[in-house]
Amino acid sequence: METGETAKERGSFNHPHPNPPPSGGREKLKLEIERCLGWYERLRGIRFAALRYFNAAGYDPQGRIRGVERGSDNLLPVVMEAAIGMREKIQIFGDDYKTRDGTGLRDYVHVTDLAEAHIAALEYIKREDTSLTVNLGSESGVTVKEMVEAAREITGRTIRADVVGRRAGDPAAVYASSARAKELLSWNARYSDVNTLISTAWEVYRSIKCRHIEQPGG
Repeated sequence: METGETAKERGSFNHPHPNPPPSGGREKLKLEIERCLGWYERLRGIRFAALRYFNAAGYDPQGRIRGVERGSDNLLPVVMEAAIGMREKIQIFGDDYKTRDGTGLRDYVHVTDLAEAHIAALEYIKREDTSLTVNLGSESGVTVKEMVEAAREITGRTIRADVVGRRAGDPAAVYASSARAKELLSWNARYSDVNTLISTAWEVYRSIKCRHIEQPGG
């Protein structure tokens, strides 16, 4: 677990108590909900699983669920919209971070990996009769530039990406350790590599014809 200035810059989170503690309102709310679940467990004897992860991404590899996000500002949907012509371009917010290519690095977990984790967590609660709090993450993350370049290669499309200034409050890198999930649930992020994330999304987006979105984002 990273601490001090390194953790503040890289944004690595372990469990059960994040270090550094969350600073955003939504993150604080999620942590408070976890505390309330623990309190209710002690009061009523319920069991719960708190599965922590950052960015759910990708699509069912078998193509059973194909609904697309509308009006999303998440990176992968925005890149896909640019690939099919819904957006003229995307914006990369800063390329001078302390990451391997200067662009922001984030943790993406494939939806199939998340589904398997939920099933494993339910089985664990039933088997062990105890609650569970674990992180689910790739443990390495993907930079914005890596996502865009991989999307260009997989889709065969020209995806325009303009570098603009940083967004206030954006950390350089945010990713999670999955050591506890591996230990307790025998869970691994099997589908969360960048190529699988993009290829499963592209299978859905490539057949879509939608109106152009005037405002770029990403």
